[in-house]
Parts: sequence; structure tokens; C-alpha cells
Amino acid sequence: MEDAAFIAKFQDKRVRRMARIDALSPDLRELVHEYGFNIVNGFLDHGVVKPRAIRHLVETVLDEFSPTRGSFSSQGPSAHQPTTPETGS
Repeated sequence: MEDAAFIAKFQDKRVRRMARIDALSPDLRELVHEYGFNIVNGFLDHGVVKPRAIRHLVETVLDEFSPTRGSFSSQGPSAHQPTTPETGS
């Protein structure tokens, strides 16, 4: 019976999550599709509600920290790597 209770609880959570996504505007649902619900929901929870602002912030972070996105950061390629006393770099 524990398995059935777990499955029912899991299914209920899934239905509530989908209802929350369905209630979003089309622009926000597009962001959920691109970046995931947890990312978009985090911004919404912190008062960032404009889809354009969310997209800009997510893309800025991805460009800065993802080496495969081809960012041309003005901070340089090793800006986020700690320096080591031995090499000084």
C-alpha cells in the first residue's frame, strides 16, 4: 500500500505543477519550455515577472558561465577561476 500512496502523492504533485504552468502567460510558458519551471519560478518568486527580464537575466548568466555558449566576456576567460599562490595565475 505504501507504493500506491507514494504514486498517488507523486501524481497529485505532477498535476498541481502542470496546472501552475498552464496558468502562466504564453510568454512565460515559452520560458518554462526553454529553461525549466524551477528557473522561471525562482524569478517569479523573487518578483521578476516580465518574461523579457527573465530571459535577459538567464541568458546573461548562461553566457558568462557556460564555456560552450561562445561568450565574449569582457572579464576574460579565467575571471572566475581562483588564483593559485604557486603560479600567480
